[in-house]
Amino acid sequence: MPMFAHVDINNCYVSCETLFQPQLKGRVVVVLSNNDGCVIARSNEAKALGIKMADAEFMVRKNLRDNNAVIFSSNYPLYADMSARLMNNLARYTYMLMVYSIDEAFMALGNIHSLNLDEHADLITRNVMHDTGLSITLGIGPTLSLAKLANKAAKKLRRDYLVLDTEKKITEVVENFPIEDVWGVGLAYYKKLSEYNIATAADFRNQKADWVRQHMTVQGWRLHQELWGKPCNVIRDVAERSKGIESSQSFNSYQTRLEPIEEAVAMHAATVALKLRQQKSMALTLTIYLRTNKHNVKHDQHYPSITVKVPFAANSTHQFTRIAVQALRAIWQPGYNYLKTGIRATGIIPAGEVQYNLFNGYHNNREQRLAELMDDVNQRFGRGALKLAVEGFDKKWAMKQDYLSKKYTTNWKDIIITK
Repeated sequence: MPMFAHVDINNCYVSCETLFQPQLKGRVVVVLSNNDGCVIARSNEAKALGIKMADAEFMVRKNLRDNNAVIFSSNYPLYADMSARLMNNLARYTYMLMVYSIDEAFMALGNIHSLNLDEHADLITRNVMHDTGLSITLGIGPTLSLAKLANKAAKKLRRDYLVLDTEKKITEVVENFPIEDVWGVGLAYYKKLSEYNIATAADFRNQKADWVRQHMTVQGWRLHQELWGKPCNVIRDVAERSKGIESSQSFNSYQTRLEPIEEAVAMHAATVALKLRQQKSMALTLTIYLRTNKHNVKHDQHYPSITVKVPFAANSTHQFTRIAVQALRAIWQPGYNYLKTGIRATGIIPAGEVQYNLFNGYHNNREQRLAELMDDVNQRFGRGALKLAVEGFDKKWAMKQDYLSKKYTTNWKDIIITK
């Protein structure tokens, strides 16, 4: 029977920070999002205080101050580098690794007969800690869904790993496992399942396959089968459905004029296009959105968004910017105090699989040459050395990072020196 593993870093961003400042272990530590807006990572001590993910910083400021908390701004270069070290370490234990996000991955373990999976899981967690300094949780199961479920169950049990390699073990774990915590059960599914008094993974498993097929999509049926240990998803399929590429940021101050927001949207379009080129992918759709401050009840609220289908899959900065700016003009309305904007690319496919025709009018070769030129200049002289004029000429969109730590692994000046 093939087995799969799901691995994630415990309290990822906080773990990266405390790795280089071990004196902070046992303290209340939180990491804030872009522009120090809201909480996106918490130490266990912060969780015990009732601080939740996505809590606005100003709403928990007093609680943090009263408990002598340590606050960090997001240090993405550090987190990305530590993530890469983890993934390189995990690759030693599998013939197929899929990086699912910055702090989690799936591993294919294959048909393992003679291997003791508990000993193998213990070996992986201990070696990762030794080689990277990062604490991970590992779940193993016969399907991707059960591996993910095993990981979450291990966290609830405060264990480093959990192996679900027999029907008895699977049955015991799913019996009281909340359905809303099952991978793939979003808000819409949760509401629908609640209507039928389905509260646990066991309740869902006990439904007949025909009922699941009738009331849920194909993906819901796949999940049902996977909870019974029947693989319906493979790592390749998960990679194809992986999260889209997004760039967003809150403004330092409320924006009421269209022109400054256009500059920010153009910057996000360039960022998304660059990320696609770096992974040799293209996108079929772009979603552009605006947000007011939901916490400011004195202001009228407006959360417009628009999804635009790209005529032909692309990763061109010029094309993305043109589409994004036009889309922004369609959803922007005067009279609102906008606090955030962003772009999300979905429908991502490999660059080599794009199909064109004789009548598309899309000058692909020209767009690609321009993109390569911009990438080359920016790689040699620094990010933003060459950009489109619509992005503006100053650094007004630089993130607020009042609590930024050092770039311990990516900047020579910040490397720790031992004596």
